Amino acid sequence: MWEPRRFADRAEALSARRNGFAQSIVLSPVIWLRNSCRMTQNVAEPREVIDDALQLLSRFSTRIGRGWRDPDGLLDLVDNALYEIEGDLHDLGERSRKEFLSVPALIREDVGPFPLYEASAFVHASVHLVADTWGQGVSESSQYVFSGLVTRAIATMREIAVLLEHGYSSAATSRWRTLSEILVVARVIRLGDRHTASRYQHHRWIVLAGDRAKSRDFEWDGHLPTPEIMKKRLVRRFGADYGGLYGWAARVTARRLGTSRPTWRDLQKLANVGEHASRVLQAHHAVHGADSFGLLGSVDLTSGQFHAGASPHQVIPVAADSTRLFRQTVSALFEICAKYSTARKPQVIQGIVEAHLFNLEQQLMWRVLEQDHHARERYIKTMNKLWDEVRATGVAADSKSAS
Repeated sequence: MWEPRRFADRAEALSARRNGFAQSIVLSPVIWLRNSCRMTQNVAEPREVIDDALQLLSRFSTRIGRGWRDPDGLLDLVDNALYEIEGDLHDLGERSRKEFLSVPALIREDVGPFPLYEASAFVHASVHLVADTWGQGVSESSQYVFSGLVTRAIATMREIAVLLEHGYSSAATSRWRTLSEILVVARVIRLGDRHTASRYQHHRWIVLAGDRAKSRDFEWDGHLPTPEIMKKRLVRRFGADYGGLYGWAARVTARRLGTSRPTWRDLQKLANVGEHASRVLQAHHAVHGADSFGLLGSVDLTSGQFHAGASPHQVIPVAADSTRLFRQTVSALFEICAKYSTARKPQVIQGIVEAHLFNLEQQLMWRVLEQDHHARERYIKTMNKLWDEVRATGVAADSKSAS
């Protein structure tokens, strides 16, 4: 039986420390900050911003309640009185800002570092190095789409890093969803022909014309023809199916799926992103405010109470998933141009980037196994199943050779 005991031993220590830390994550935006200060510094317990905010609001509301006589005069009464506590309100805001600025150090202390900034910087440098080195076989549209989407992927990865280091893993998941959609687009363009990137690039006019039709806002100050005119020209050039929401991919889906009116589900199918389905659904709930299931993202896992602030929960798993998704996205984006290029430099840079991102991904995944006993059990189960298959294959091969 395959069992990495060192993971179990370390996981128990991490779990004990994490559970003790999480006990204080209730209601206050950074309520666990107080306990951390108490554990790490020999200083008096700092007064919570939320405590002072509650006290200030309580006194102010009592004062307004006593002075309110005119049923229609409440807003005027409040407005006239607010200026007297403006200084206190600004002070609370500044103290709250300083509290949140101290959160990354506490998150890092609790869960350790996560190399999302490193990954972003490394890919950012690679984009600069491969610029103008693809060769004549790669169209300007392909290079434009590569540069544009990889830049957006880098920015999204950095947004995820900022949210995670401040303890907002649910919000980071919502940005993860953006990255997952870039992956879908990149893989579909990669499956297309030399003109797919151009169709994707110009499809923004179709999107803009659709947005204007929905908003009924048809003002246009640009020097170019209106989006409606551009849409007509592009549909005439690429065909009626191009006018659909994902019309830029119509030729790809027609050839591979038999449909020229692709939906997002069709693009996901082509991109083969089934492994990310559960995280995509989780991100869906984190994104949409009208989704009642999304309320669970505001509940502290330890106390069961609503919590509006930082938490170390799920920081490393989301970081690991983000790094894997980032690696896959960057790889697909490189292939948009690489499939038409014979230049050596882009190939070398791509290989270096993919290897480095893969190493970062693996490091984070090992840490997930260390900290999450459920993930560790699933991993052990998968490994045992794999070893059983290997042994069964070996036995079958031995039997065949003996006969």
